[in-house]
Amino acid sequence: MNLADVHTEDVNWRRLVELNSARIQNEMQTAGVDGVLTCTYDNWRYLTSLPGLVSMAYFTCNIALLPKDWEFPYIFPLDDLTCRIEDFAPWFEKIRPLPFGGTCEPQQPLEAGTWIDIIARSLRDLKLTDRRLALDPAFPYRWKQELSRKLPQVQITSAWDILRRARLIKNEEEQKAIRKACLIGEIGVEAGLNAVEAGKTEAEIAAVVEYNFRAHGGEYPHSTPFVVAGDPGNTGLIGATHKVIQRGDLVRIDCGCAFAGYLSDYSRTVFVGEPDKHIKEAYEACRLALMAGVRAAKPGAKNTDLYHAINSTLRKESKDRYELGWFAGHGLGVGLHEIPMIGRADMVEEFEMQPGMYFCMEPAIVVEGSGMIGLEDDYLITEEGVEILTHTDFKL
Repeated sequence: MNLADVHTEDVNWRRLVELNSARIQNEMQTAGVDGVLTCTYDNWRYLTSLPGLVSMAYFTCNIALLPKDWEFPYIFPLDDLTCRIEDFAPWFEKIRPLPFGGTCEPQQPLEAGTWIDIIARSLRDLKLTDRRLALDPAFPYRWKQELSRKLPQVQITSAWDILRRARLIKNEEEQKAIRKACLIGEIGVEAGLNAVEAGKTEAEIAAVVEYNFRAHGGEYPHSTPFVVAGDPGNTGLIGATHKVIQRGDLVRIDCGCAFAGYLSDYSRTVFVGEPDKHIKEAYEACRLALMAGVRAAKPGAKNTDLYHAINSTLRKESKDRYELGWFAGHGLGVGLHEIPMIGRADMVEEFEMQPGMYFCMEPAIVVEGSGMIGLEDDYLITEEGVEILTHTDFKL
């Protein structure tokens, strides 16, 4: 896979912000809310499209406020980013910088100080001091406590349902970013697969994946790259380690990258050496299970229908040797695990699949003594059915 092989349209950044803001405002109207105040990196990207530093240290360092009748959000970036925002996105008319020095919000653990004063003044300017304000679900308790003290008439509620439902259906500009994230994701993971050989470590493979994300325009991996060689044992989802790859190991790579804040999530598995009949059969059962999920994915189907198609096919093709737990995939966007979750009916919220939903399906099984087989692609529901966004061959 190469960037030159696939045409991807450029994102219209201003239009992306307009469309995303309008979706949130529609949900605000339904919820009877006058403003939404966000503080986490995923919601910052959704509301502003503006990049920032991706780190736990900066998880709550860029804040956006969207009143119900404003075209663009009122933004509160860290002070040293303001000049870059003015150059990149001049359509943001209301920018109130947040100081890094002289206050306690950027410190760890954080506290409420100057930033809450700035936000409170802005709410007064917007005449929102006695209105319903929906806060980002991750808004720190200490900040909420201090904001309520300064503005006791503000009616505070949660923005959780507003934000997740706004983010559920991806508009045309989001889809442009998503396609590029999927393309770069494939480039990185394919490079990692091609680097797999006995004697290398999981961490070395992860380094190849991350390098290729960056080299081809990706912003960052969606998480620590998951590279697991051989029997996973008790390692779980801790990412790549310095475990050495051996002949006879299955090696699964599961990762994706961000472009414009939108994430891909994609997985393939290879075998080091010559796989025996049982491993080939297990791999084929997993592949056929994924294909059953693709056939089930269309407008009007339920997310639980997709899970059932995947799991029942896996059980059938493996003669009941393998089956899934409750989970077979998840929604994607500016977050890694968005709605709809693809899972068992008693474990997930049920949704009817609609055009514009973006998600992955990822059946995974453990072959005792050899390792994990995980196959995963990214998809977009269309008016006609489903578009497959990742295209790497299935081969051991």
